Amino acid sequence: MRVSNLVTVTLSCLCSIALGCGDDTTHHEGGGDAATPPNTGGQTNTGGQAGAGGSTSTGGQAGAGGSTSTGGQAGAGGSTSTGGQAGAGGGGPTAGWLYTIDGDPHIYLDGGGSTGVWMGRGVNLDDLFLCGYNYGLWMDSPHDGEHALLGLIDAMMASWKPNFVRVSLGMNSYSPVVHWQAGSDYTTAMTNVIEHLGSYAGVFVLVSLRSDTTMVEPGGGECGQGDDAVCLPSNATDDVYRALVQSFHDKPYVLFGIANEPGGNGSSNSDIRARMEHAVSVIRAQEDALGSPHHLIAVQGNQWTSQIAFYAADPLSFDNVVYEYHAYPPIASEYTFSNIPVIIGEYGPSGSDTSFSLGFFADVEAKQIPNLAWSLSPYSNCAPDLVAVTHDASLTTTAWGDVVKAYLQAH
Repeated sequence: MRVSNLVTVTLSCLCSIALGCGDDTTHHEGGGDAATPPNTGGQTNTGGQAGAGGSTSTGGQAGAGGSTSTGGQAGAGGSTSTGGQAGAGGGGPTAGWLYTIDGDPHIYLDGGGSTGVWMGRGVNLDDLFLCGYNYGLWMDSPHDGEHALLGLIDAMMASWKPNFVRVSLGMNSYSPVVHWQAGSDYTTAMTNVIEHLGSYAGVFVLVSLRSDTTMVEPGGGECGQGDDAVCLPSNATDDVYRALVQSFHDKPYVLFGIANEPGGNGSSNSDIRARMEHAVSVIRAQEDALGSPHHLIAVQGNQWTSQIAFYAADPLSFDNVVYEYHAYPPIASEYTFSNIPVIIGEYGPSGSDTSFSLGFFADVEAKQIPNLAWSLSPYSNCAPDLVAVTHDASLTTTAWGDVVKAYLQAH
């Protein structure tokens, strides 16, 4: 979800309400706030350890030297990893990093000698455009977008206590168009915001590319000319992914999101899959060139990424890939698979009915599926809103916010 005309840093998609771009039964993005500078849409419808030498670990962690890991984490220096995470420099598993195991639906956290299933619970957060409120980046210091976001983060962490946050980068969603490049005001501000989130112990950040001038519309044309929520990466987007890796290659708390809801309902499974496969290969090559461990990468599906079953039938051929699902409300049969790890990048009610939440929370807790509610946006209406539009960090909860906040605080 997210502002349709401007994310899951991803940066999201309530497009059917704002733009009439699809079925709004389970997918929708909110509109703007008439009392503030205009918002051009919303966002809618994401075992053991083997020693060094030549030992082999199936499902665990392999040390350096020539060992092989099927499904765990492998150190560099001759070792290989099928479905796990490659460590840099021959040092083996990297403490504090997330990883996946081939054929396993869970995400794991390396705790430095011990591993366990990682369960992320959190919310979607805006980028510098503040869901359209700061649509022209007109806010001046000390009340600029960066300081607004930093204050919002501190208030959120103090009371809501999420351990997972999705930040969508809507770089071609408003005017001026911005780019992810070293030294730019947008890049500097958003790097500070992401690093501030990562400074909180145990917090992970899904940095998603929502829109960029190098991305394209499903029917052709530049991303942002229609519904920015459904922009697809092109080969020209490769340099953007490389630049994002350059910024966060050494940050274990960062996950990369390839897109928001690529193609909406206007692309084929095969086209989306090919674009995801290519983008992941670019990120992996850049990480390897920098000697970085492999971050988790979230890839998206079809039908505003509410359909990801085709990946379960044929997972991507890379380590540490997770599959992102969005829906309003979420449907268990669409996000539950025995062989691929899923992140629910956006979820919320259809309208005001939050009755789905009790069963949903019980289900994702039982299955240990990380999830991110839509959306914490106090500067513009970006429905379904978790907080009221107050233009500050007071975070006055809505009825939907009460539900999600209680869930987060319970864990």
